[in-house]
Amino acid sequence: MPRIVITDTESGVLQDIDTSWSRLLRGRDGAMLALISSGIGLHAFNQFAIVAALPPAAREIGGTDYFSWAYTLYFLGSIAGGTGAAAFRDRIGVKASLMISALLFAVGGLFALAAPAFSWIMAGRLLQGVADGLVVAICYSLIPANFPSALIAKVFAVEAIVWAVAAIAGPLAGGLLTEAYSWRAAFLAVAPFVLLLPVLTLVARPRVTEAAPMPLSFATIGLCLAASFVLSLSSVATDGAMQAVAIAAGAGLFLPALKLDGKIGARLFPAGAFRLGSVLGNGFWVLFLMSASHSVGSVYLAVMIDAVFGFRPAVVGYLVVSMALTWSVVAVAASRIVALGARHAWMRSGALFQLLGFLALAASFAYGSLGLLLLGQIAIGTGFGLAWASINQAAMEAAETAERDLASALLPTISTAGYAVGAGLAGMIATATGLVSRLDGGEAGGPAIWLYGTAAAGALLTFLFGFGVRLKGN
Repeated sequence: MPRIVITDTESGVLQDIDTSWSRLLRGRDGAMLALISSGIGLHAFNQFAIVAALPPAAREIGGTDYFSWAYTLYFLGSIAGGTGAAAFRDRIGVKASLMISALLFAVGGLFALAAPAFSWIMAGRLLQGVADGLVVAICYSLIPANFPSALIAKVFAVEAIVWAVAAIAGPLAGGLLTEAYSWRAAFLAVAPFVLLLPVLTLVARPRVTEAAPMPLSFATIGLCLAASFVLSLSSVATDGAMQAVAIAAGAGLFLPALKLDGKIGARLFPAGAFRLGSVLGNGFWVLFLMSASHSVGSVYLAVMIDAVFGFRPAVVGYLVVSMALTWSVVAVAASRIVALGARHAWMRSGALFQLLGFLALAASFAYGSLGLLLLGQIAIGTGFGLAWASINQAAMEAAETAERDLASALLPTISTAGYAVGAGLAGMIATATGLVSRLDGGEAGGPAIWLYGTAAAGALLTFLFGFGVRLKGN
């Protein structure tokens, strides 16, 4: 049975910690893992299950012109929920906050299920976004308080598996329900997670760290939402110049949110957030850049595979999810590494695997090589599998004890913001390079070089920032 001896940072007492998978999967640890996995599963499964439902919904009830807003409002709701999650949890308690979030998610789903017009789906997606942001952030905030440091990498490995299962089963379930019944039925695909979350909340008895309750920072959250809204306009604009302005203005609005945080109203961000030279700051930047880089390369990936290789939709889907499957396998293997030096080396190599993957994808579309496409997807998944758990753990543990729950809750929101920025950049590059029109002719080499070259530049920045991220020693 794997065990390690560590020194407790609070008491200085040596502790013999059982780090085996059997401990993680049984008893109270198993119940907590199931609770966190149900929250992550709700987030992931919902994201994938409705992909097949939204296009026919837009055609049937007249929402084609507003189609992208179903995603934009979900993103805005997720930012709102994620940034306010720690204060919401501290104000009403973990159990109540997760149950209310599950109820809010269900109400949003019912809006979409019964929608007489596409505006109802947009409203439902906004509610589900808020609930999703709350659930994922609260689940992340529970990790450092309920698992010893030595088990956190295994917790993230399990969540990577949950994500991979959702990536495979979500589109399949949503597609089958849409084909067999209607697009409305696809919104019921996440019902098991919505029902399971409150039950596991009562069973798991989650703990929180001993910190002062976090106040709700209306001023900073408002600035973050304003920035997110302006940024999201890049996804609905059709003119390249307007897309560039929206991205620049949205990113610029985040700066006063950071500068004025705590000066106007309560603090939202923990001390050191985004500050270069601090482990927490570098950790935030690495998570943001990894997500943004991947988003740049993934937004048009399925469309480009279809245009260049001409595979059936099912084959395209499997090629897309090969990244997530690789992430899961590598994350499980990486969770067995306990030596601090080895963990640092593999964690920092994650960005280099990303870089290799993006360059391989650019070459695959330029030369029509299926082998390079698979190599690129596997390399990107390997990069995430090696780095993601360790970076999240380093950021969690770098925060002051009083702010550890807050820092943990913000981690998925930082990643979401990165994916949003990356999607905006991808749209701008696609417009500037005429991607869609060139894909009609089966040619994607030029746009691919710009897309994946930009993603590779982000991976290089990630690698440099990664040297400032350090795990705490045992």
